[in-house]
Amino acid sequence: MTEELRKIKQELYKKDIEIRELRTLTTKDPLTRLYNRRGFEEEADRLFKDITFARQNPEARKHFYIDSISLLFFDIDNFKKLNDAYGHKIGDQILKRVSEIIIQKVRSIDFVGRWGGEEIIAALVGSHEKDAYQKADEIRKAIKSRVRVPGSDEPVTVSIGVAALDGVTNLGELVKRSDKAMYSAKYDKGKDNVVKYSELKDSVR
Repeated sequence: MTEELRKIKQELYKKDIEIRELRTLTTKDPLTRLYNRRGFEEEADRLFKDITFARQNPEARKHFYIDSISLLFFDIDNFKKLNDAYGHKIGDQILKRVSEIIIQKVRSIDFVGRWGGEEIIAALVGSHEKDAYQKADEIRKAIKSRVRVPGSDEPVTVSIGVAALDGVTNLGELVKRSDKAMYSAKYDKGKDNVVKYSELKDSVR
């Protein structure tokens, strides 16, 4: 290998690293290291389209085995009050700890994003509503037992909405359903709860 060729390869390698780092900056949340909203939507939309294609094309099912996806939509209860009472630094610590537990509890094929503020969304690949609900409740209990407001015994809790792919034609609708279920868990059930979209009175069954 000539010296000139070696230098060209080194430059290309550096450019590749820079591109990867730039992509990380544009798709990851700097605080939690979860996907940001853009990054999550890109991953979820890609998977959603693959599942939809496989469902509509039987031949594709021989090569693509995932037939469902469920979303868990998390909202940290009383987060604004925690920020007001203890400061944003403590709020950030709580958000990071909650994010860490969610990541620990899902599988490597699943992916998690910070949707905005104290809202976190997780995509459970291949999961149907029943399994997703059980996982959501497992995470809810883990957060309540393992996360405390720093310097106090006050537990941190989350409200979670669960929605599965059934009857959904696009990712946006699936997110709306999980968000709506979370709202019910927070305001109808009184927080620290998990609600499935199928439980809602106006849900499409």
